[in-house]
Amino acid sequence: DFKKLYDKLNREEGKKQFLTYYLIAAHPGCEEKDMHELKRFTTQELKMNPEQAQVFTPTPSTYSAVMYYTEMDPKTRRKIFVEKDTMRKEKQKSIVVKKECFKSGFAS
Repeated sequence: DFKKLYDKLNREEGKKQFLTYYLIAAHPGCEEKDMHELKRFTTQELKMNPEQAQVFTPTPSTYSAVMYYTEMDPKTRRKIFVEKDTMRKEKQKSIVVKKECFKSGFAS
């Protein structure tokens, strides 16, 4: 696993380097259940809580843009789900960046 090797080599070399992640919400073919899985992966596997994610924006001349506009997988030509409602795109983003609740131990 890349991250484990990266962390190990940094410890061995006494370096304080960290990975940053570029997360995209509402990519063509992505549904809310996928965002929940991404949140689980970042929390349990990467041991981090994402503070930001970008809502997908079609970029000309990319497979992702083709998927967005045609609502098809360009390789299989099968229909895929594409979220086009702005509020539901933001909902996908909020699933990934939501803060985990914890008890601080301080009285409120």
